[in-house]
Amino acid sequence: MLRYIDAHCHLQNLSDLKQVFKSASTVGVCGFVCNATSPDDWNDVLKLTQTNNNVFGCIGVHPWYVNNLPVDWLNNLRKLLQNNQSLMIGEIGLDKKGPDILAQEDVFISQMQLAYEMHKVVHIHCVGAWERLVKILKDYPVKTVLHGFSGSAEILKRLLLSLSDVYFSFSSSVLDDRRRRLIDAIRQAPIDKILVESDEKSPNVIVDVANKISEIKSIASDKMADTIYNNTLRFLNNG
Repeated sequence: MLRYIDAHCHLQNLSDLKQVFKSASTVGVCGFVCNATSPDDWNDVLKLTQTNNNVFGCIGVHPWYVNNLPVDWLNNLRKLLQNNQSLMIGEIGLDKKGPDILAQEDVFISQMQLAYEMHKVVHIHCVGAWERLVKILKDYPVKTVLHGFSGSAEILKRLLLSLSDVYFSFSSSVLDDRRRRLIDAIRQAPIDKILVESDEKSPNVIVDVANKISEIKSIASDKMADTIYNNTLRFLNNG
């Protein structure tokens, strides 16, 4: 059976995880990169990593949740990362549809500084703020996963030129043939930089996502699945 790792999910928000894991295993999904979104769920993600050896955790502040953060949020994030070396930083980023973009930038930059200092992989959310994101990422060269990538082929090329170690994670959005810009970006993406994710959906969907990407790139589905699996292992080696 082909193997898959869900490069970005939120297991802490799903019910009946035992059934989720069982169902995922039947289609070859054998690993999960679970992202927190705010201090409220950091410990939930940490517990999942401690009780499931195939769950890889990321903790951070999502751009939707930058308001009303505890005063000591950054120190607490640092301590959790120091005490749990396998944790990555995520889900973080910028979102023009979210609250207070200036506050988002402050929180994002603080987390990027921490990632650079601690040599952590970052898992990034970006909506409508690509210019600013590219500039900030260039200042903090760390291994980067762009989750649910929705940028253009041109943005993808710029990111590849600007960052030494970047991956593009694609969600079930690729299943919509009307998403021409996204499909064009996939055509331009190097196969060794592609990941697949479920985000808020059932992890099983990543099999369909991988198959769609193989179709778009005219690569045999088994070869594409193996490549994506190995890509995911490669970034996890630093996570």
